[in-house]
Amino acid sequence: MGYSEDVLGDKFFCPGGPGIMSDGRFFWRGDTADYVEHYGIGLPEEFIAHGTARRWIAPALSREDIIEIDGRLGELRRAGTL
Repeated sequence: MGYSEDVLGDKFFCPGGPGIMSDGRFFWRGDTADYVEHYGIGLPEEFIAHGTARRWIAPALSREDIIEIDGRLGELRRAGTL
């Protein structure tokens, strides 16, 4: 597990911050909310619209969903885009 430290202004640290979270469509780091809260960093409009439409309730992901997401993240890491 691990934790992350605020790289912008040393205002917070987040247990599990480097961990990846997903709703099956988008993925984000566990410390994303801390950056949004402390610095007002904006989120993509598509993400906001998706979350609003789902009433901010993430679906339960099946084992197959999680394996697929992990595979996609691995591809992005290997390609150097993550």
